[in-house]
Amino acid sequence: MSDPRRSVTVALEGLEVSCRIGVSDEERREARRLLVDVRLAPLHAADHATDDLAETIDYAAVAATVAATAAAREYRLIERLATAIADRLWSAYALSALTVSVAKPSPPMAVAAAAARAEVTYRA
Repeated sequence: MSDPRRSVTVALEGLEVSCRIGVSDEERREARRLLVDVRLAPLHAADHATDDLAETIDYAAVAATVAATAAAREYRLIERLATAIADRLWSAYALSALTVSVAKPSPPMAVAAAAARAEVTYRA
């Protein structure tokens, strides 16, 4: 039985995915490495007394969904990719909250930056 005072979050950090992304045609010509963080809060958190994968979120399946979404098509904006990933995960799992963050290391711009990042959050 679930305890209403307890919540569970499953997170994946620094998932490395390949995606053709960028505003210009030249930038999208070659796939580039992106880093994706995902935080999922199940709508009904099990007490995990059984230690059963079927009672929680399979993060390997989440990682596969993230990678497949990134590889499925070209994107111009990291915000759009983050939203596409969030849409797929939100529809695949019963969640109370979901946050997807996409980082583009060393974005091509006049001022150097370690990364550009966009984050999307959904709540039930």
